[in-house]
Amino acid sequence: MTLALDFYLDWSVNCQFAGLIWARDEGLFAAEGLDVRLVPPEENPDTPTLDLVLAGECRVGCMEDNLIVRAVAAGHGVKAIGATMQDSPIHLVTLPERGMERLADVAGRRIAMHRDGVHLLETVLELHGIDPGSMRTTVEGWTLDQLLDGTFDAVQGYATTEPLQLQRLGHATRLIPIRHDNLRPWAQMMFTTDTMIAGHGEALGRFLAACRAGWRGAMTNLEECARLVAAHSWEHADASENRRILEMMVPLVAGDMGLDHAVATDPDRWKRNLDTYARSGMIDRAPAYDEVVCDRLA
Repeated sequence: MTLALDFYLDWSVNCQFAGLIWARDEGLFAAEGLDVRLVPPEENPDTPTLDLVLAGECRVGCMEDNLIVRAVAAGHGVKAIGATMQDSPIHLVTLPERGMERLADVAGRRIAMHRDGVHLLETVLELHGIDPGSMRTTVEGWTLDQLLDGTFDAVQGYATTEPLQLQRLGHATRLIPIRHDNLRPWAQMMFTTDTMIAGHGEALGRFLAACRAGWRGAMTNLEECARLVAAHSWEHADASENRRILEMMVPLVAGDMGLDHAVATDPDRWKRNLDTYARSGMIDRAPAYDEVVCDRLA
């Protein structure tokens, strides 16, 4: 019997979900007895991904790992089950002429961040022994154009998005990763409810296997995958540009262990992240690993 499963995306359908699109359209989910519907945020524009997943039985979603940690700390019955990307594509995006090459160069600079990124940046700076107060930060009301006109020296961006936008305008960029050994976030962490895990754990294992195979297929058939994403995405409708985005995504999806281990996460890395989130004050205490992560499904 086929199990219908809704997967709630945290962004519009684009290359960031190439592995899921591949698994769906190439029949990998169906081969595992699953009918997976990819639900973009446009279908529920006023409802957070967390609330959508909590509102039904056979539901999975993705969002940044720190948001899952916050949800667990707030008492919601959810757990992380696998990572879309092994490293976060969130970087500081700057221009070569601004003279910024590493995180230490933020001192005295004007930095524009989103609300979901400023706490990450401040925490990582502290881990590197850099005073977050040495920079001037704006968290709302800014645009990418203000990087070009000099209002800001660097802005928050995805390694797979803003550099290409600026390249189309004729501007080279420099990317500065926001990470530390004790805080190395994943991106678009998949999660579901404790109820789903208890009632459909075996099906979730098959779902994760299909996701892993989907990412292997997507990352090793870049031309075909680029066209496939273009057929489904209003945001990434240019297959030739998708090819470049997917090339940049390969190391993010493969991580340190390679594509055969796509989707999997590392307990020790999780524990370091959790300790750091607690020390930084994002959560009141460091939860136990198994309070946040279910790794028995794969």
